[in-house]
Amino acid sequence: MTDQSPASPAAMTRIQVRLGDLGLAKENLRFHEPADDGVPQLADTLLAAGVVIPPIVRPGRKGEAPFMALDGRRRRFGLILLRERGDIDDDYPIDCLLAETPAQQAAAIVLPNTEHAPVHIADVITAIGKLRKARMDTQAISTALGYAELEIKRLEALAAVHPTVLKALRQGRLTLKQVRLFARLPDKKQQAEIAQTALDGYFQDYQLRAVVEHDRATVEDDRFTLVGMDRYLAAGGRVASDLFGEYPDFLLDPEVLQGAWRERVQPIVEHLKAEGLAVYLAREAGYSAPDGFFRLAHVWERDLDEVQKTALAEARYAVTQLESALQDLDPSTDEAPIQLAPLVSAYGVAAGAVLTRSKIGAVLLTPSDGHGLAATFYSVPLPIEELPEEDESEDDTLSAGGRPSAVTQDVEVPRADVEVEGASHVLHETRTDVATRGLIRDLADDPSAALTVLVAQLFKQLALHSSGALDGSASQIAATRYQRGSQAPIAALDGEVRHRLDARREAYRASGLRPITWVETLPHGEKMALMAELTAVSLNMREARTSLLRHGARAEAAEIAALCGADISAHWTPDEAYLSVHSKAQLLVLLEELGVEDDRAKTLKKDALVTFVAEAAAERQWAPAVLSWDRPAALGDDDGEAEGAMEDEAPSPDETDEPEAPVGEPEDDSEPAVVADAIAA
Repeated sequence: MTDQSPASPAAMTRIQVRLGDLGLAKENLRFHEPADDGVPQLADTLLAAGVVIPPIVRPGRKGEAPFMALDGRRRRFGLILLRERGDIDDDYPIDCLLAETPAQQAAAIVLPNTEHAPVHIADVITAIGKLRKARMDTQAISTALGYAELEIKRLEALAAVHPTVLKALRQGRLTLKQVRLFARLPDKKQQAEIAQTALDGYFQDYQLRAVVEHDRATVEDDRFTLVGMDRYLAAGGRVASDLFGEYPDFLLDPEVLQGAWRERVQPIVEHLKAEGLAVYLAREAGYSAPDGFFRLAHVWERDLDEVQKTALAEARYAVTQLESALQDLDPSTDEAPIQLAPLVSAYGVAAGAVLTRSKIGAVLLTPSDGHGLAATFYSVPLPIEELPEEDESEDDTLSAGGRPSAVTQDVEVPRADVEVEGASHVLHETRTDVATRGLIRDLADDPSAALTVLVAQLFKQLALHSSGALDGSASQIAATRYQRGSQAPIAALDGEVRHRLDARREAYRASGLRPITWVETLPHGEKMALMAELTAVSLNMREARTSLLRHGARAEAAEIAALCGADISAHWTPDEAYLSVHSKAQLLVLLEELGVEDDRAKTLKKDALVTFVAEAAAERQWAPAVLSWDRPAALGDDDGEAEGAMEDEAPSPDETDEPEAPVGEPEDDSEPAVVADAIAA
């Protein structure tokens, strides 16, 4: 059976018609009606914006103009009026739709414009832009297009966007709301680039919002809470309303707002400085602490002693009392900063209530909601004379948060005399790396020395008032095998020790016993050998930088080397891997130490010189003195002070610093992070 469904109507052809060739068809429903009073206004609109909606025409018949308008009677009247005024002539081109079939002509006569020629909002925006360029006022455009004057102003703002934006709008790639975001971007080139992503199909709305809203201050800015509108305007600040009513009022002078906020917090700054704190101001809080100060570590209340718990509870109660008294405070009043100052001080007291070996030394003030500012506190170590006396109880070895105290009380640490001048960080690390491996080998061969090392390390951690920090010791009792990244062991040094342990592991697996039972079955000599190997492989004296000398570890390494008569050259001589990190000048110095006098060495390229030095060292069974640990260490008057997780004493805070800006993070990243932020509500 044949499908009887009607075929889709053919689309009308778009053509251009001269004004002189355009007549009015008698079929037009209002053919006999004269021009109305609104035609002159329509004529002005057509002159400025052109014919936005194409008239529908049919071919002229005998005795008619070449084209006859079935739709567009008033537009034709307006164009004729412009011709009579001399603004245009008969050659003025008009975009039209040609209705050729009877069905098309019938539809053009009967159907209203909104059905056969819908107007896209992009065309309206373009037309308004043309009208404004023709210097038509808002009221005239509103009357001509039938839009409210406010809507005309909004569409006029959209008419200024890059044409690519309107093209994307016309194709449905952008919404009208998104075009309004484009209108807020002053850079036309940036508008075009972002709009092109919409045309290409990968536009992201949130990215456009991020560009529009970046660094834009509004009346909802945290700083505005404390400053207020009157104070901002009095300081010369300007305000603008969002034309589209989608954003709060904009503050056009954010630098004025920042200056006014700084001025508002000055009473709080002076109050805190009078209490001995260094005060800093910033736009927002960062993670870093000012130089000479430290962030406050997180506190686990279950680890606090009774005195600390009581002090913390009392400080929190004081904060609650002040917050209750200020809950109805208007932050924009003149008296607000003076009233808020005691509350900020109370936050500082609460932040430092659990500190025992440090105190609150600095505060960073930043804008925030609520009262208009937030306070972040930082600590500074107490002077030695103010440190509390040690108690015999176990809890006294813990700082706030249950961590070991950062100060070693009973272990004297001599300062190592290390020659690092001219050495790169890589060379220094390589030297200490290889020297560590050599001592591992020698200690593994001396169970008696290893036993002493092991017992001493346990005694230091469990019986003495020590930090227990592994970085301050040569022996890494935390069951960590020595390894430098992914580098393989040196076969003749720590590689030999690992080979022995691999063999013992295979024997353990074959026994079918559990570890304790298996170790118990070993003869005493085997147990001692295993203990020596395990203790040796835990050694770590590597230093990654010339500025990070581990004096405590070096002192212990010298003692260990003396105990076991360490001599790295008995097992190993410098190989090419070790020598390759040296410069040519440093390699020539090694040749001098070897006693090799050969002028040809100075002419060799780096790779050949490395091979030459390696062969000379192997012939003489020689290793550099820098790889030996048992050189004497000098003890100065002040060098025997405690050393734990922090090797260098923290710099004294500069109490005279003006609160102008935030400062960078401490140079020594190994310092423990210090107490939690206290945020003003």
